[in-house]
Amino acid sequence: MSEKRYLIAHDVGTGGSKAALTDLSGNILASRFEPYDTSYPRENWAEQDPGDWWKAITSTTREVLGESDAAPDEVAGIVFATQMIGVLPVERNGNPLRPAIIWLDGRAQEQADKIIRRLTRPILLSVAGGLPTGKDVIPKLMWLRQHEHDVYKDTYKILEVDSYLVCRSCGEFVYDHAAASATGMFNFKKKDWDLMLFKLFRLDPEKMPGVAASFDRAGDLKESAAKEMGLPAGVPVFCGTGDVPSATVGSGAVLDGQGHVYVGSSGWIAVTIPKAANDGRKGIVSIASADPSRYILLSETESAGACFKWFAENLAPKDVDYGPGMDVFDYLNKVAAEGPPGSNGLIFCPWMYGERSPIPDTTVRGGFVNLSLDHKRCDVARSVFEGVALHARWMLEGVRGCGFDDLVLRAIGGGAKSELWMQIYADVLRVSIETVAEPQHSGARGAALIAAIGLGTYSDFASVRDAVKVTGVYTPREENRRVYDEAFVTFKETYTRLKKLYQRVNAGE
Repeated sequence: MSEKRYLIAHDVGTGGSKAALTDLSGNILASRFEPYDTSYPRENWAEQDPGDWWKAITSTTREVLGESDAAPDEVAGIVFATQMIGVLPVERNGNPLRPAIIWLDGRAQEQADKIIRRLTRPILLSVAGGLPTGKDVIPKLMWLRQHEHDVYKDTYKILEVDSYLVCRSCGEFVYDHAAASATGMFNFKKKDWDLMLFKLFRLDPEKMPGVAASFDRAGDLKESAAKEMGLPAGVPVFCGTGDVPSATVGSGAVLDGQGHVYVGSSGWIAVTIPKAANDGRKGIVSIASADPSRYILLSETESAGACFKWFAENLAPKDVDYGPGMDVFDYLNKVAAEGPPGSNGLIFCPWMYGERSPIPDTTVRGGFVNLSLDHKRCDVARSVFEGVALHARWMLEGVRGCGFDDLVLRAIGGGAKSELWMQIYADVLRVSIETVAEPQHSGARGAALIAAIGLGTYSDFASVRDAVKVTGVYTPREENRRVYDEAFVTFKETYTRLKKLYQRVNAGE
């Protein structure tokens, strides 16, 4: 066997899955992306076919091997970093009993409201650290038990994306600490399921897999899975983790008090902390880190880059010559840069499919505020960039309320490739933004570094920080402070004034 050793890390998101072939230092040697669809059977529902995840995993694995010099027998491990808080009931053999209910799905608001009425807000804030919404796992399981009773009864295990892919790869049923903690039924001290909470919500703990650390070896690649991937059987399959903890590692913000901002389809601000903290009224929670000795303080928004993608697909002109080597996203960056800071008073609200933090609200929706005939294309395009950043400032306001005032944020995700957007983030949030090399690969890089820890290449998580290189720094420009301070006041007031309207208009969805 060759002395060369590689890892294959999969970043399995909402819009598709990205495979990255890396060395044991997390350097990306080859990558391929395959999209898949999300189904919206009803308003507030969001489902995916697990078979689409697997198809993307197997095809992109073969593709990165094909476009590199790596031989299949040089692959030292496979690891997944995936979207979180999904619900996928499976049979004993791991076959799904229904489509996966993904994180974006808010169908279980009625169940969440029942929990709040039954236990009261003060108790939930004290015991659970937050108030449930229709997008959380416990309400979704209650919905499944109530509306698809036969499915719930026949369920052997409840999986999420990572645990399903691990199961299909090596036959083992397992959650990592982070995925387990995101369900709301995890005991942080014991690093295991909290049986009292299962009893409280009348849920069956036997339907949940075992729990392990992200870098633990879950099993070995099965013959059938190996054949589909173009790999030899027996390759180590690591437990892996969710997108947030993996991105934390991939950003290099792994030490206490270090933070990062993610600008992908969704978005978040996350800070590595030594002890769990929450502000449940604002949807700010702690989940377990990929590092068993730490936690992640998380404030998440449902639509970040998704707003930009929606705008590009639906409102950007189709009959324009974008320029040599430019696509619609490059074009919109160029157009937005022509607009003034503040977009001439135009405010874009990025709440396109409900929100999680700092406004846990499944009925809120997005839009343009103060739009007039005086506004030009550059104002409208720039307002989308600014609206997402204004919401991030609102999230950061909540994070600062938890005691983190002096933050430098590492920026990751596809949005971090836009110099314009990163400067807007720095100006709006009033913090320094550090971009890292290949920010769009941070999730896969983080997963690979987790597997490298499992292989013993790194001794601990602190030692991987230097594996992530900073390539750019954006600092707030004082001349833009006033316009963005005023825009932020208007942004928050828009939600306050329209909140009841959203609840009325979208109550029956």
